[in-house]
Parts: sequence; structure tokens; C-alpha cells
Amino acid sequence: MKDSGAKSEKRVIESLIDLMQIKKIDDISISEISENAEISRRTFYRNFSSKEAVLDGYFETIFTDIRESIDNLGDDIDCISSLRIIFKLCYEHKDFFTALSKSNMLGFMLQKWNTALPILHSLFIDRIKKFPQTKDAKALEYLLAFNVGGTFNMVLKWIDEGMVIPPDDMADIVEDFAFGTLIDINS
Repeated sequence: MKDSGAKSEKRVIESLIDLMQIKKIDDISISEISENAEISRRTFYRNFSSKEAVLDGYFETIFTDIRESIDNLGDDIDCISSLRIIFKLCYEHKDFFTALSKSNMLGFMLQKWNTALPILHSLFIDRIKKFPQTKDAKALEYLLAFNVGGTFNMVLKWIDEGMVIPPDDMADIVEDFAFGTLIDINS
């Protein structure tokens, strides 16, 4: 019985994430990924061109989930509800983000966030409530880079601490800071 393409892709992704928990991506071979996924190298290359393509594809899946979840908010989109979705999906894909951290691939994640956030912003700008007004397109680019950096660093710290704080509490930290009312998250 032949393995379906989607099933093979899933096995490759899971294999790479498992291997990245214990090795740096540069030390992982396509043969090792294929063997761990119980598929042939040929099947790997039928689905992906490289290890990086596996990561790109998986991140695209997460980005699609984020985009769809934000879209499902209808006209109730604001920065905090969007962050809640991002933290929730990061938590749901905890193994992936932990593997990126363990494999020294967090630069990959930052690069992807720097690309994804402006796309999300442009898709939903007409529906985002209370988004700060910007003077021009360049100011908006810097504001989005600022947002990416803050979110990225929060996720990094969260990963380093084992992601024990619930996703909603992570968004609450941002909301409390934004409105000047930080509280003790341990109480």
C-alpha cells in the first residue's frame, strides 16, 4: 500500500522536529530524516527540496492557521485578540518552536515573523480596532518591526522557560503593559 503525499509530508515534518530536539539542523541528513520517518529519500524529495523547505512548509501551515483564526474574529480584531491567537498557536506547536530553539534556528523564526506580520497587517488593516495611526509607510514598517521584535522575544523567553505560562496569560502580560497595569502573573 502506498503512502499518501500528505501522510508522507506529515511524517517528514514530525521526523525533522524530533531530530531537531536532539541535534542542530546542520547535523541532520536527509537520509536520517527519511529513515526516522520510515520513508525513502526519494519520497522525501518528492515532497520537499530540502530540510529548510520542510521548515518553511510547516511555518506556512502555522501562518495559515493564524490568518484563518484572525479572519474568524470578524470585525472584532484588535492587537490583543491577535496576540492571543498567536500565543495559542505557538503553544499548540510547542514542539516545533522548542525544536527551533534547540537546533539554533530561532533566526529562521524571526525571519518568518518579520515576513508574516506585515502580511497579516495588510490583510486585516481595515478591520483592526484601535491600531496606532502612522505618519507614513516607513513609520508603519518600523512599528511592525517593533511589534515583531517584542512578540519574538516574549516567545523566546516563553520557550526557554518551558512554555509553562498559559497562552492567554502571555497575552494578558502584553495587555497589562499596554494599559500600564502590570500584575503579578504568579498570584
